[in-house]
Amino acid sequence: MRKLVLGVALLVLSQPAAAARPQDDARQIAAVWTDEQRAAFDAEQRGDAAAALAAAARLEALAASSRPRGPAYVQALLSTAWQVRSQFSTPAELLARPEPTSDQLAVHALWRALRIEAMARGGETGQAHDELLLMRKEALRDKLADSDLPLLRIAEHVAVARIELANRNYRGAAQRFSRAAEIEAKVGASEPPVWHQPLDSSLGAALLKAGDARPALEALTRALARRPDNVWALWGRGQAQKASGNVAGADASMREVDKRWSGDRKWLTLDRL
Repeated sequence: MRKLVLGVALLVLSQPAAAARPQDDARQIAAVWTDEQRAAFDAEQRGDAAAALAAAARLEALAASSRPRGPAYVQALLSTAWQVRSQFSTPAELLARPEPTSDQLAVHALWRALRIEAMARGGETGQAHDELLLMRKEALRDKLADSDLPLLRIAEHVAVARIELANRNYRGAAQRFSRAAEIEAKVGASEPPVWHQPLDSSLGAALLKAGDARPALEALTRALARRPDNVWALWGRGQAQKASGNVAGADASMREVDKRWSGDRKWLTLDRL
């Protein structure tokens, strides 16, 4: 009998994770990394809004034509497109994005989170809080509350952090960004990235707003270590260096930003990190 039990245990352990714990394909975002996704992320990292948004539009068109490949594939494309759009959109533009279809549960949660971010940036904190409650209610309904998708756990932390920022609770926002950054760090390097901007950058921006220049500099240095090509994090590090009294370091960072930034400088604000 013991041999039988052991044999069953070994059989279970030998099965792929999907067989051991089946999940509905509609609740997943596949690990898809297409040329268009890469183009969108690369353009975003250097601040080229026109190129990033054009790539996002192509991803949306590709998603629309790829429905036969299943919800997971489509959601992977839309996840990239919408995150990139959120970096360069006005609140009104982001809020105008259409609601995902009923088979796209994961990106539906992301869509809610990005709406919360847009509302918070637009100063509509009451609406943002109502949207957060709806997001959580839907996650319970769709059985996403215990999901192991890092993207969705990060999305909720970021949504709450954006509300805290709008309410000028900068340390509260920093706590949420810190938790999101911890999830990102556990995932490690991935393609596509688990979140479109390095979350230590957002943490650093919140800490700078709170007047905590040194920990902000540490966070932004971590962000650059994780994403060396991210010019937003480089600019943020320059702000933290200046706030810390390192004028020479700040000047060097800004010279590097001037060389590598491809877009309108209006996007370089702490609120966009």
